[in-house]
Formats: sequence, C-alpha cells, structure tokens
Amino acid sequence: MSEYTIQLRNYIENFSYDQPFLSNRDKIELGRTKLFDFDYPIFDVNYKKILETHIIRNFYMREIGQETMGLFKFQLETWLLINMPYYNKLFESELIKFDPLVNSKSEATHTKKIDRNIDSKSDNSSNSSSSDNNFTRVIDSDNPDSRLSLTSNDGQGVIEYASNIQEDSENNSSSSNGSSNTTANTDLNETEDYVQSRVGKIGVQSYSKMLMEYRESMLRIEQKMFNEMQQLFMLVY
Repeated sequence: MSEYTIQLRNYIENFSYDQPFLSNRDKIELGRTKLFDFDYPIFDVNYKKILETHIIRNFYMREIGQETMGLFKFQLETWLLINMPYYNKLFESELIKFDPLVNSKSEATHTKKIDRNIDSKSDNSSNSSSSDNNFTRVIDSDNPDSRLSLTSNDGQGVIEYASNIQEDSENNSSSSNGSSNTTANTDLNETEDYVQSRVGKIGVQSYSKMLMEYRESMLRIEQKMFNEMQQLFMLVY
C-alpha cells in the first residue's frame, strides 16, 4: 500500500486493468512499452527489453520519488540519458572479454621471405647471393583478463589478449663465386604467408556453466545500476 506517492506497479498494471486474466509477465510487458516510450543510448538494442523488464521488476513495489508519473518519467529519461553511456561501456567490456561459448583461442602466423640474386658475366665468372628470413608466432588465449599492446609481425595492428606467445625468427644469408659459361642476371623474390586460427572450448567446464557465469556478470552490472537508480524512488519500503 502506498503511503506518499504511488507504487510503480500501479502505473504498470493500469494498462491491463480491463484484462484481469493476464499473467504478471504479460502485464509487465504491456506496461513496459508505456513506461519506456522514449529513446536513450543502449549498447545492444536486443538487450533493451531485458534491461527495462529488470528495472520494472526490481522497483515494482517501490513508490516513485515524484508527485506525478509525468515528473517521474521525465526524471527516469534524464537519468538514462546521463548515465547509460557509462553503463554501456561496462556492458561492452563484458562482451569483449567474455564470449560465453568460447574459452580458448589460438592463432599461428608464419612468414617466409626469400631474396636471391645470380649475376653471371661473359668472362666466365659468376656471383650469387641469397637471404632467407623466417618468422613464426603462435598465440594462445585462454579467457584472458588483461590487455597487451603487441604489434603483429608486419607492424600493423595490435594484439591485446594472450595467455601464451611463442615466437621463432630465423635469418639466413649466403654468397658464392664461381665459373660459368653463360651470361645472365636473375632476381628471385618469394614470400610465403600462413595463418591458422582456432577457437573453441577446452577443459571440463560445461557450456551451461559458462553461460551462467556470463549472465551473472551482466546481472552484477545491472545491480550496480539499480543501486544508483534508488534516487528516483521514495526511500521507504
């Protein structure tokens, strides 16, 4: 029973007053579209309905902190416009570091470059030189929690997450002089690039447990958000 203003549920249920046989879930969904009839920044439009439903359920029995619903909706919209950019970053950070269906990533990169020059002159002398450069990197990532700033072999891009990195670099060069009966000048340049990627799940942790941990991480952010939204409601229970 309300003491000062009205409970949030009174507003929500008002839109299904003539449909008494609706379930609470359906009543909340009908009232949700009326309460959140404004735009605000959201990190994923598919999460909008989930977040709004959780807000309603969390404060369902609470009295609004303004004299009228019009003022309450104005304060609610203002709060979301100001604070959601910050919470969007928190939600996005969870999405970046935690794919609920993948806990292992591996990438192997191999680059091989061969430069060779053969110079044969008419005086039956010949010179040849060659260089062979090999670079191999293997990166394993098992649910990393910290970021790196490791550039790729060609200096482009940044590798941010890894739990194990193995690199092997090999440089070979040679030259020779000898006799020849031909006259020719030959340049040979070869480059070989090879990239192999693997993503999946390792260990005994089940997919259901990984999904549960992912959902719990999102709910923790929501709870932090709800704690700050207390200011929109009367501090009575």
